[in-house]
Amino acid sequence: MNKPISEKEKLLTMLTDIYDQLEELESVLEASFSDLRISLNKVEYENLTGPVQKLADMDILLNHIHSTFTDKNIHTSPNQVLKTLELELGF
Repeated sequence: MNKPISEKEKLLTMLTDIYDQLEELESVLEASFSDLRISLNKVEYENLTGPVQKLADMDILLNHIHSTFTDKNIHTSPNQVLKTLELELGF
């Protein structure tokens, strides 16, 4: 009669060990995925920073070109400015 109880206890002990191992695995995976998420966010930020800086530089350049173009054509009508701009964009 004692033998079946000991088998039950042995099985219960094994299941408890498995449960403890699963809890430990869960905490390790959570930490690992957290680190991976942080790493991916950093890479994505770096991938977006380059194009944003290029767009900002282009915006500054276009504003400079626009102000230079506007200053040179103060005495022309708006229609002439648009025609000149259309020709330049055609190239």
